[in-house]
Amino acid sequence: MNIEKNLRGGKFNRLLEKAMVDVKNKTNLNRLELEVVYLLSHYDDITTLTDICRYTQMNKGHMSTTLENLVKQGYIVCKRDDKDRRYVKYELTDASEHLCQEMEILWAELTAKVVEGIDESSLAVFNRVSEQISHNIDRLLEND
Repeated sequence: MNIEKNLRGGKFNRLLEKAMVDVKNKTNLNRLELEVVYLLSHYDDITTLTDICRYTQMNKGHMSTTLENLVKQGYIVCKRDDKDRRYVKYELTDASEHLCQEMEILWAELTAKVVEGIDESSLAVFNRVSEQISHNIDRLLEND
């Protein structure tokens, strides 16, 4: 787990919204659409609707609309899994390459500013504790 996943929440989302203003204006994409492009470019293990929903903590209905918009605008394509046709994977298109680079830079700069003044060992403890809390919450939700 990494720092940006641990920072999900209202304050960080407001900061992210503010940091993305220029990119949003250039692309006519909203924050969530930009975040999905970033996730698909940055994480090899995030490829399906379920993966994206788990990471962003958004519901599948809302995320389906977001993904459809990105497909319509040519930033991503959906492909059926070769092994199991029931599964759909999302992949970035060549048209999204420049946007991916821009989002990588934006995210790296924002993350660096957020963790400014915090040493590596403290960040490691923070990540470990956050991972355990997330695991505990998942376990409790499964028991409902």
